[in-house]
Amino acid sequence: MPLTQPTDHRDTRHVSKVPPAFFRMTDVIRITALSRATLYRRIAEGKFPAPVNLGGRACGWTPAALQAWIDDPAGYSIAMSHPDA
Repeated sequence: MPLTQPTDHRDTRHVSKVPPAFFRMTDVIRITALSRATLYRRIAEGKFPAPVNLGGRACGWTPAALQAWIDDPAGYSIAMSHPDA
């Protein structure tokens, strides 16, 4: 399932076809159907991509990192996503 831009269900008039540069936590929870605690546990285990620090307290996930997990959630590992690691 390819990633799409999150939509604001309150206002659907301005839906862009350009995917976002980063997905925020609420988007990742919606896309993966995992809880916040499960996401952080899997990140610590290396079974989910770590977020990118966007400055201050903001962080997000790149579409490519999420797509790698979506393509094979059971087989995902940090070593798989970074072949040079």
